[in-house]
Amino acid sequence: MFTTPSDLRADCTRCCGLCCVAPAFYAGQGFGFDKPAHQPCAHLGQDHRCAVHDGLASRGFPACATFECYGAGQRVTQQLFGGKSWQSSPELALHMFEAYRRYRVLHELMAMLGVAIERASLVDAASLRDRRRMLDELCASGAALADACRVQVLRQEVLAQIRGVLRASGV
Repeated sequence: MFTTPSDLRADCTRCCGLCCVAPAFYAGQGFGFDKPAHQPCAHLGQDHRCAVHDGLASRGFPACATFECYGAGQRVTQQLFGGKSWQSSPELALHMFEAYRRYRVLHELMAMLGVAIERASLVDAASLRDRRRMLDELCASGAALADACRVQVLRQEVLAQIRGVLRASGV
């Protein structure tokens, strides 16, 4: 069974609630109500924590209850923006939201690569580990902020690589 590596686990105490602000929410997708992108959820407190977190599913927010940013939120907040918040530094808000959108994709890909590595042959696992390292270095350097199209191309490449490796492994 796959265990999410510590660098890909969300740590909400080190984030400024980006998952509750940056994306749009749609009630039909399990978010309880519609919310436009870049607007804070009505349940987000000043402390960047969800005021109804303990009862998300029972309050009509099953999508929030199962959401995982794979550590993208704290990486953006701490590494890219030095612990600043969109609330206390509104001039950074749009930059933070865009960074979160890109990093969320890259962190999810790294998590998917982790699952694929566990199921792949030794040769294929090595190439998947190389790809994961490359994505992590891209995030660490901040280069993922430079080109939104590159993030989408990487997504397509990584998913194709994972599919190919899993097919070859008979999974």
